[in-house]
Amino acid sequence: MQTTTNHPAQTPLWLAATTLAAFATGTDDMVIAGLLPELATDLDVGEPAAGQLITAYSLTYGLGAPVLAVLTAHLPRRRFLVAATSVFALVNVLMAVAPNYPVLMALRVAAALAAAAIVPTALALVAEQAPTERRGRWLSTVTAGVTLSLIAGVPIGTWIAAFFDWRATMLFVAVLAALAAAGMSRVPESTPTATETLGGRLAPLTRPTILAVSVSMLIAGSGGMMGYIYLAPVSRHLTDSGPGALGLLILVFGTAGFAGVLLGGRGSDTIGPGPTLAAGIAVAAVMITLIALAANTVPTGTVPFLALASATAVWAVGIWSVSPPVQSWLLPRARGMEGAVLALNTSGMYLGFSVGGAVGGAVLAAWGAAAVPVASAALLAVGGLAMAGSFRMGARDGRPEDADR
Repeated sequence: MQTTTNHPAQTPLWLAATTLAAFATGTDDMVIAGLLPELATDLDVGEPAAGQLITAYSLTYGLGAPVLAVLTAHLPRRRFLVAATSVFALVNVLMAVAPNYPVLMALRVAAALAAAAIVPTALALVAEQAPTERRGRWLSTVTAGVTLSLIAGVPIGTWIAAFFDWRATMLFVAVLAALAAAGMSRVPESTPTATETLGGRLAPLTRPTILAVSVSMLIAGSGGMMGYIYLAPVSRHLTDSGPGALGLLILVFGTAGFAGVLLGGRGSDTIGPGPTLAAGIAVAAVMITLIALAANTVPTGTVPFLALASATAVWAVGIWSVSPPVQSWLLPRARGMEGAVLALNTSGMYLGFSVGGAVGGAVLAAWGAAAVPVASAALLAVGGLAMAGSFRMGARDGRPEDADR
């Protein structure tokens, strides 16, 4: 096994490239939320069906990542990362010219499979190459690429669609991936010598506290992001606003979400992961509940846009403050499997997106936009309570590696 030749204080170019690749894969998934009305009109499908493009991508990624990590574990990592990221870029170019919904859906699955191969391989590479004292920080940098994609990549992609069309947004993602593939040519040569198994990838889930936190995060994430996936019909129902307002609302969510990530990291370091997580979920749940109440009590189209934007901003701060404390809680319990733990956490996040997209689409089709924030708030509350119980389980265990801060 090779070790990195970079000075510990330096951040190598290849690490930035892998982070950019994670950013591109995350943007590709959730940017559909900002393109929903235009994409549905162009492809002649309903918005619930268009939302399933997120579900298909997220589900494929969440289920495929552990399996692909095992199937590709023996391949030279540099060549594999360059190839997989190049394929991902090509598939996004093909999505930009997709003639209809079935073809686009098939390409979404193909893009998700490529993404599911990229991020776990990048995490395994970082875990191998990073200096011991910086391993957790470097691993978190890659996973932060996925988080930041939802905060910055989606608003940028929505702006591009507003100025051009949704197909231009797919080309934007392809350019990001192409740049990442070029940067990965600097990845250190690395061919794993140990044979990895699916059981090894899933081994952290055999620990009850990690399993409980992962499942709880999946439920809470599906609730917290469901309203975001279907923000277009919900905002239209509340404010009777058009595409320009949707782009602004997504920008508000992204900007506030970035602040939430920073606050979540600081809170984890000061008051601890448990209290920070509880505060974030509580804030998000209260805001989504207020949006749900407005959607079901106020006449359609009469909510001031500024009021919705303010509630959305606070909701975004709350939900995105959750990721840093969860990672802070998980990494000390990884016991040398930091890459596997973070890969599973990322897979769980994508599975949560798929649940949010599927359930939200069904709710939207059956009961309309006003019901979406109701379902979102309910799932977030259930996930939050389960998360609190998971943290208490770790504290009751009594072992230093499982006790919460």
